[in-house]
Amino acid sequence: MKYSKRVLGIAIVAMFSVFMVACAGKKTQNSVSSQNSAVHERVNTIEFMSTWGGVDSKAGCLKEIIAKFESENSTIKISNQSIFGDEYLPTLKTRFASGNEPDVFGLWPGSDIKHLVKANKLADLTDKLKQDRTWMDSFNQESFQYTTYGNRIYGIPFELVFEGLFINRDLFDKYNVKIPENYEELKTAIQTFRANGIIPIAYNSSAEGSYLYQNMVASLGGSKGIEESIVDGKINKYYIEAMKYVKELYDMKAFPKDALILNSNERNQLFFTKQAAMIVQGSWFIPYFDKYDKSVEMIPFPSMSDSSPKIPTGLGGGTFYISKSAWDTPTGENSTLIFLKYLTSKETAKYFYDKTALLTNLNIELETPYSYLAQKSLNLYENISEEDKTPIPDHVIERSIWNDIVIQQFPYYLEGKKTAEEIWEEAVEKMH
Repeated sequence: MKYSKRVLGIAIVAMFSVFMVACAGKKTQNSVSSQNSAVHERVNTIEFMSTWGGVDSKAGCLKEIIAKFESENSTIKISNQSIFGDEYLPTLKTRFASGNEPDVFGLWPGSDIKHLVKANKLADLTDKLKQDRTWMDSFNQESFQYTTYGNRIYGIPFELVFEGLFINRDLFDKYNVKIPENYEELKTAIQTFRANGIIPIAYNSSAEGSYLYQNMVASLGGSKGIEESIVDGKINKYYIEAMKYVKELYDMKAFPKDALILNSNERNQLFFTKQAAMIVQGSWFIPYFDKYDKSVEMIPFPSMSDSSPKIPTGLGGGTFYISKSAWDTPTGENSTLIFLKYLTSKETAKYFYDKTALLTNLNIELETPYSYLAQKSLNLYENISEEDKTPIPDHVIERSIWNDIVIQQFPYYLEGKKTAEEIWEEAVEKMH
């Protein structure tokens, strides 16, 4: 844990003076008191990192939550070091590698968390959760499976996310296009929109743009096909087949003409401004639309086979952990736990939903719908059978390999410069 130099300085001065000193901070066993002086309080500073920084839709709400927490817990200061976008994971990994890890942080489940568990870098929260059954029982118990390793719980499964196809319903109505339920209907919709000068699918060759590809993998392989990613030393066939379907859409001119150089914000803007009819995104996309906008809907990605549609689902970046380095300090365990319980409380969950449409694994009633789109999307998720909810592929494949090899070389594949097999052979070699 990190302590304020200013507070330590005040404490030293106070030892040599008779003036009363009051400072924001928590009383500790080391506090100095006298008959006619106030009790000195030590301020614990918690370094917190999440993806909810910058222009993220939850960034402003997070700042408000932190300010409220600090006003109610004068002994704890939160240093919010959240980062928006693709730089978050590399920054977090660099900090752990250099021994400068944050005290509390958020990260989606997957190989990166598994590596930290194996390296003994995370606090084991199992006993604390079992001791506070009110806290533990407030969550959907099945969600702990994603943060449990070796029968021990390391993360708090606060944020629920799922992916699907967002459509500009008004464009479908205008051009009399059937909302696609399968791949053939999707291709028909693409042809109609293209003929009318509308970009069928807002897509770019980024990690975020790969949600289209990931939904195809999920539809083709289901949960088993995603989870059993390596078969006989090679990538599962569904990862290859899905790439070939993306190539088919690329050749059909389903994407923006500059899709290979667009950034993610430019891609999103094509959908926001009705220049594109469809985009594959996640539930975190909901708050970018006006609360009363009924022109946008979220539907399952059209089925790629004869089976029912699938929805990739899991935990988002709002899955929170405490680093072992913070946990092992004299006051670290107590202060980080106080903050984590506050951050993942029902009150916080409701506040995030009211402000940003964040969906949670907490057992709470969302009485006031954030928006028409949020309610429709939540109904979609709840009405999909459990067997049709799949893991998210880039939560299964190591994220650095996914981003640095598969996604980085996707444009070469689309342009016919590399084969899907060549790209995945390189990725699988790195996975061993």
